[in-house]
Amino acid sequence: MGRVRIKDKNKIPEIIKHAEELNNKQILVGIFGESAQSGHGDSDITMGEIAAIQEYGTRIQVTDKMRGYLASQGLPLKKSTTHITIPERSYIRAGWDEHEKGILDKAVNLLVDAIIEGKPSTNDALDAIGLEAEGKLQEFARNLNDPSNHPFTVDQKGSSNPLVDTGRLIGAITHEVL
Repeated sequence: MGRVRIKDKNKIPEIIKHAEELNNKQILVGIFGESAQSGHGDSDITMGEIAAIQEYGTRIQVTDKMRGYLASQGLPLKKSTTHITIPERSYIRAGWDEHEKGILDKAVNLLVDAIIEGKPSTNDALDAIGLEAEGKLQEFARNLNDPSNHPFTVDQKGSSNPLVDTGRLIGAITHEVL
């Protein structure tokens, strides 16, 4: 009977190397860095502040100056109105909740290929995962319609989409691999 010789390449060291490349890596997705620090229109408020106001909502105390401005724009406030409420319009947290399974499924597939086959590289895989999450959060923000804008806001900006005005907020959603 003849001898059977099996040749096999031991890929374990290579797999361990690829897996170790993921140690301490993170993917950030949201509005941060220079985008967050950039100004918003003619105001002193930053894009990061606008992002936080939309994500979590806020109450703004009405000042005499604000009362006068709104009246001059066609929105007189009642004397009893002391605060204006901007409702929470979560697009980061709610967008992640809506798309988490799809993003994580893609992450598993990409990372398994990166670790076992080395293609794509682990950095390319992490970047692709970040890009996927970024796109899904942008899509969620574009499609968000509840709570709706106040009719005065709709008249001022000419759109009923709560998170879309100039497009800068949604365009500021990005990702970074650390």
